[in-house]
Amino acid sequence: MSESESPFAVQKDVRAPWRRYLDELAPLRPELHRFCARLTGSAFEGEDLVQEALLRVFGQLGKLDADVAKLEHPRAYLVRTATRIWIDAQRRRGREQEILAEEARQEAAARSGDPARGAELRDAAAGLLGQLAPRERAALVMKDVLDLSLEQTAEVLHTTVPAVKSALQRGRGRLAAGEGSAAAVPAPSRALVERFLAALARNDLAELASICSADLGVELVGGAELDGFERARPFFAHAHLVLPIPGFGTDPRWELAELSGEPIVLGFRKLDGFEGLNEIHRIQESDGKIVRIRCYCFCPDTLRAVAAELGIAALRKPYRSPP
Repeated sequence: MSESESPFAVQKDVRAPWRRYLDELAPLRPELHRFCARLTGSAFEGEDLVQEALLRVFGQLGKLDADVAKLEHPRAYLVRTATRIWIDAQRRRGREQEILAEEARQEAAARSGDPARGAELRDAAAGLLGQLAPRERAALVMKDVLDLSLEQTAEVLHTTVPAVKSALQRGRGRLAAGEGSAAAVPAPSRALVERFLAALARNDLAELASICSADLGVELVGGAELDGFERARPFFAHAHLVLPIPGFGTDPRWELAELSGEPIVLGFRKLDGFEGLNEIHRIQESDGKIVRIRCYCFCPDTLRAVAAELGIAALRKPYRSPP
């Protein structure tokens, strides 16, 4: 299949409609975020639900023959879509736990010959697998269950073979030790977050590379996702970038804060002589390394909610990066 025949060749055709879609929905976003944050119990998880709902609705617009604009009010359609996604996620989580528990009972009983003891042991093992970090669990299932090669696993996960080996080693080590990284990913150590902040403030790419895992993932929430430090290098390099674009801001600086027991990095900039919160960095840690960074930059509702909780000001931000 040539590049012109690739289904991804439509990217340039959908980019403009996607941006127009985001711009036209901007007036509804604050209310949608408040609803999703209340539903999930967190401004950050609420933002995730908003992003999922926006993507789902955008996809539906391309699949439905009916004229949705004549049938639905955008506000009601978005809220209903977000609610369905959340309910489906809760049901799916419950089903996954039931399936894991049943597999645990059956396999343990077969191995031990003691159904009662077997169920107890396998329940524990299934619980541990479910508590591994997502990338570790995915690597283990692909390698050990689907019997994919390291190269195939790396291709599916869009990462490198060394990164897959690292994830497998961590996952197997935790299973062997009877440990899991809680299903709700535990907060990173304050020391690692401080090192990240200091390196970011100094624009020290070498130090940033040294504290990031081989299977690093960087997500600009609502935007690009990057795998590996080299792919993410522009993200770090542009942290200090100041462009003559309205709303971009100048004089970047960073502070450490704590929110619900989680150390986070707050990025500030000045706009029209006013300094306010410009972005938030959340870090996931494994074995003393950063394995994932989530940057909330073009998420103004989340920025405002967190700023209000911390008693600081937030900049007025758009919902997407400028073209």
